[in-house]
Amino acid sequence: MSDVPAPQAAVVLFVAGGAPRSAAALRILMAAIAASGRPESTFRIEVVDVLRDPARALEAGLLATPSLALIPPGGTRRWFVGDFERPELLAGWLADALG
Repeated sequence: MSDVPAPQAAVVLFVAGGAPRSAAALRILMAAIAASGRPESTFRIEVVDVLRDPARALEAGLLATPSLALIPPGGTRRWFVGDFERPELLAGWLADALG
């Protein structure tokens, strides 16, 4: 029997530079992942600074920052845009998006 790791959900947080809201969004994302009841290893987390990499924002069809894209294994990309101030909302969204 092989120890093949479970597929990870890609979580891409799009932020605009080092603005306070950008740092807060990352902190709240990590709190939401902890509150989601899933191990952190379930997620492959990437932070994209759209000021440094605007092509990634255009490629993703990004409209606002901060925004979070979740791509579950074999699934369709889902977006969370808006209230990053309440980790429990984000945790609920993550749980719903992952099924």
